[in-house]
Amino acid sequence: MKVRGFTLIELIITLLIGSLLLAWGVPNYRDFKIRREVVDNTNEFVYSMNLARAEAVRYGTTVTVAPVNNDWSEGWITMATGLDGNPDFKIEEHDPVNNIVVTFTTNPGGSLSFTRIGGLSGSSEAVFSLTHANATASRNVRIGMSGSVRVEQP
Repeated sequence: MKVRGFTLIELIITLLIGSLLLAWGVPNYRDFKIRREVVDNTNEFVYSMNLARAEAVRYGTTVTVAPVNNDWSEGWITMATGLDGNPDFKIEEHDPVNNIVVTFTTNPGGSLSFTRIGGLSGSSEAVFSLTHANATASRNVRIGMSGSVRVEQP
């Protein structure tokens, strides 16, 4: 009678190969997850800026994006300036971003306004830096005077 199954040596070799693959894959997965988190939050930030610009043109008024508690990492609020004595109204409120530090390098803590024709108000373009908390991944968001939004890798 022939016995079927695995020998102890075959089992040990299989476990060794599996553990080597895990040791190689886990750090790569962690780095991938961090990069993905930065990219996802950058995309949400770009969406909010493009929304503010589009709503400024749509309503024909100034739309302001301001940080919550003067900290962009705690989220931001998009508000349209009221016309004809009407109060300002909120378009969007973004929740705090986890593990990401958002820095407004042009005007720290300040707000950002789009004019009724979609341009950026002020005298210079705006540059934001979105960096992961452990500083291994980051993206820059540059908003030109025309209101166009561009993502750059530092």
